[in-house]
Amino acid sequence: MGYNTFLLEYLLLYIPEWKYPIGVMCINFNLVAITQKNNFTFVLMKNKTTFSTIALFLLIFFGNNMLAFGEELSAYNFYNKLQNPKKVKSEKKAKKDKNKSEEKEGASAKNNFVIQPTINFGHHSGFSKIKNGFGYDYYYTGLIPGFTLNLDYNPHKYASIGAYYGVSFQKFTKSNVLFLSHAFGVRSAFHWWQLLADKSHKNLLADKIDFDIHAHLGGFMATEKDNTTNVKLKHLGFAAGGGIAFRYYFVKYFGVALEAGYEENSWMKVGMVLKF
Repeated sequence: MGYNTFLLEYLLLYIPEWKYPIGVMCINFNLVAITQKNNFTFVLMKNKTTFSTIALFLLIFFGNNMLAFGEELSAYNFYNKLQNPKKVKSEKKAKKDKNKSEEKEGASAKNNFVIQPTINFGHHSGFSKIKNGFGYDYYYTGLIPGFTLNLDYNPHKYASIGAYYGVSFQKFTKSNVLFLSHAFGVRSAFHWWQLLADKSHKNLLADKIDFDIHAHLGGFMATEKDNTTNVKLKHLGFAAGGGIAFRYYFVKYFGVALEAGYEENSWMKVGMVLKF
């Protein structure tokens, strides 16, 4: 004799040791078999079967499979899949898209290697203030032109370390003195914009914009030469400082950079940035 196939009722069997309730279909009130389809278990029943018998059979059947079924067998998912399958698919798609967005590579990413050549605005000599050594009453500060090259590597998406080299030079016509300064050292940076974008889960254009806070430590070697007498004077010293940086990438590997603060040998730098 065949089994009646129409649905009589839903039961939720709560077993105290399990975290998730189990959605069960019952037919004709007698336990015959448990079958699985689309990650749901259907209990076929005929005539009279006690509630405890159902629970015991389910406990044995699911004992070896609860890790595989877990969340899919919860009453919430069971109800949603039967009542609103489109909503379930929409929620899964939204979660998948969200994960993709979080995994999208930002302007600051692990293993980035960045080359940044910039033009200096303003000049300083670290902890020292160099005065003209040939008797003229002026210091080598102010709008002395120069360049800085930064080489940075990201061991982490929120942090970078690197080295720098800077050069500044100017000829003073009144004293006929040529000034030349070299700056060198290491620096580190915290890329806080990428962290903010990741934690806020908002579109902050973190794939194009990179803000950082950085600090450097190094030294300088400066020379001044009197072109009239060909006499040279050398100056050595230490330098340390820091600042903030803004970079905008027009494409993945190329952009512009602006840094300001007590930089390696200037007060501000503007240039381009290449990322590999």
